[in-house]
Amino acid sequence: MRLALLTTCLVLLGCQAAEAGCGHVRLAPRGGLPGAAPLAIGDSVMYGAAWKLAHRGFEVDAMCGRSPAGGLFTLRNRRRKETLPEIVVVALGTNVFPSSRDISRMLRVLGRRRTLMLVTPFRSWRPVGGVAIRRAARRYPRRIELIDWSSRARFNSQWFWGDGTHLRTAGEFAYARLLHRRAWSRQRARFGAS
Repeated sequence: MRLALLTTCLVLLGCQAAEAGCGHVRLAPRGGLPGAAPLAIGDSVMYGAAWKLAHRGFEVDAMCGRSPAGGLFTLRNRRRKETLPEIVVVALGTNVFPSSRDISRMLRVLGRRRTLMLVTPFRSWRPVGGVAIRRAARRYPRRIELIDWSSRARFNSQWFWGDGTHLRTAGEFAYARLLHRRAWSRQRARFGAS
């Protein structure tokens, strides 16, 4: 079945060799501790940038095809193990758009003292539903921070492979830089560090 999905990806979407090895990766943060460093949970787009994110100090859990329900499952599992950090970055929506209900459930799992950072998804070939993400960020400005990847990505087609979604090396660096800048600015503001 996995081979059939990979073949479909290669034929229909024109995926490049970089995506051919896509699966599930969990990476520890460079120079940080799992459970303390910001946690990044994402789908295949994050998978492409996973090693760059870990190098920038994120704990990364990225899986191809992950849905908002899959992200919620990961959050609940981390909560049960008491390994949720103060900042959690969720980058889902390439395959299934997160709903307001999904986001509300994520907030409940995280509790009031943690920050949920939501990354707007981007696909050049079809509109992406970031409405629920943007609405939630406006509704809960102290608990949710928006990372607007889609606005930045829209004008940088050179960052993407032919499918208009998955990242080339330059896109991986841009994605990792953006997430790092936003997460670390929030962490400094939260803890008063310089």
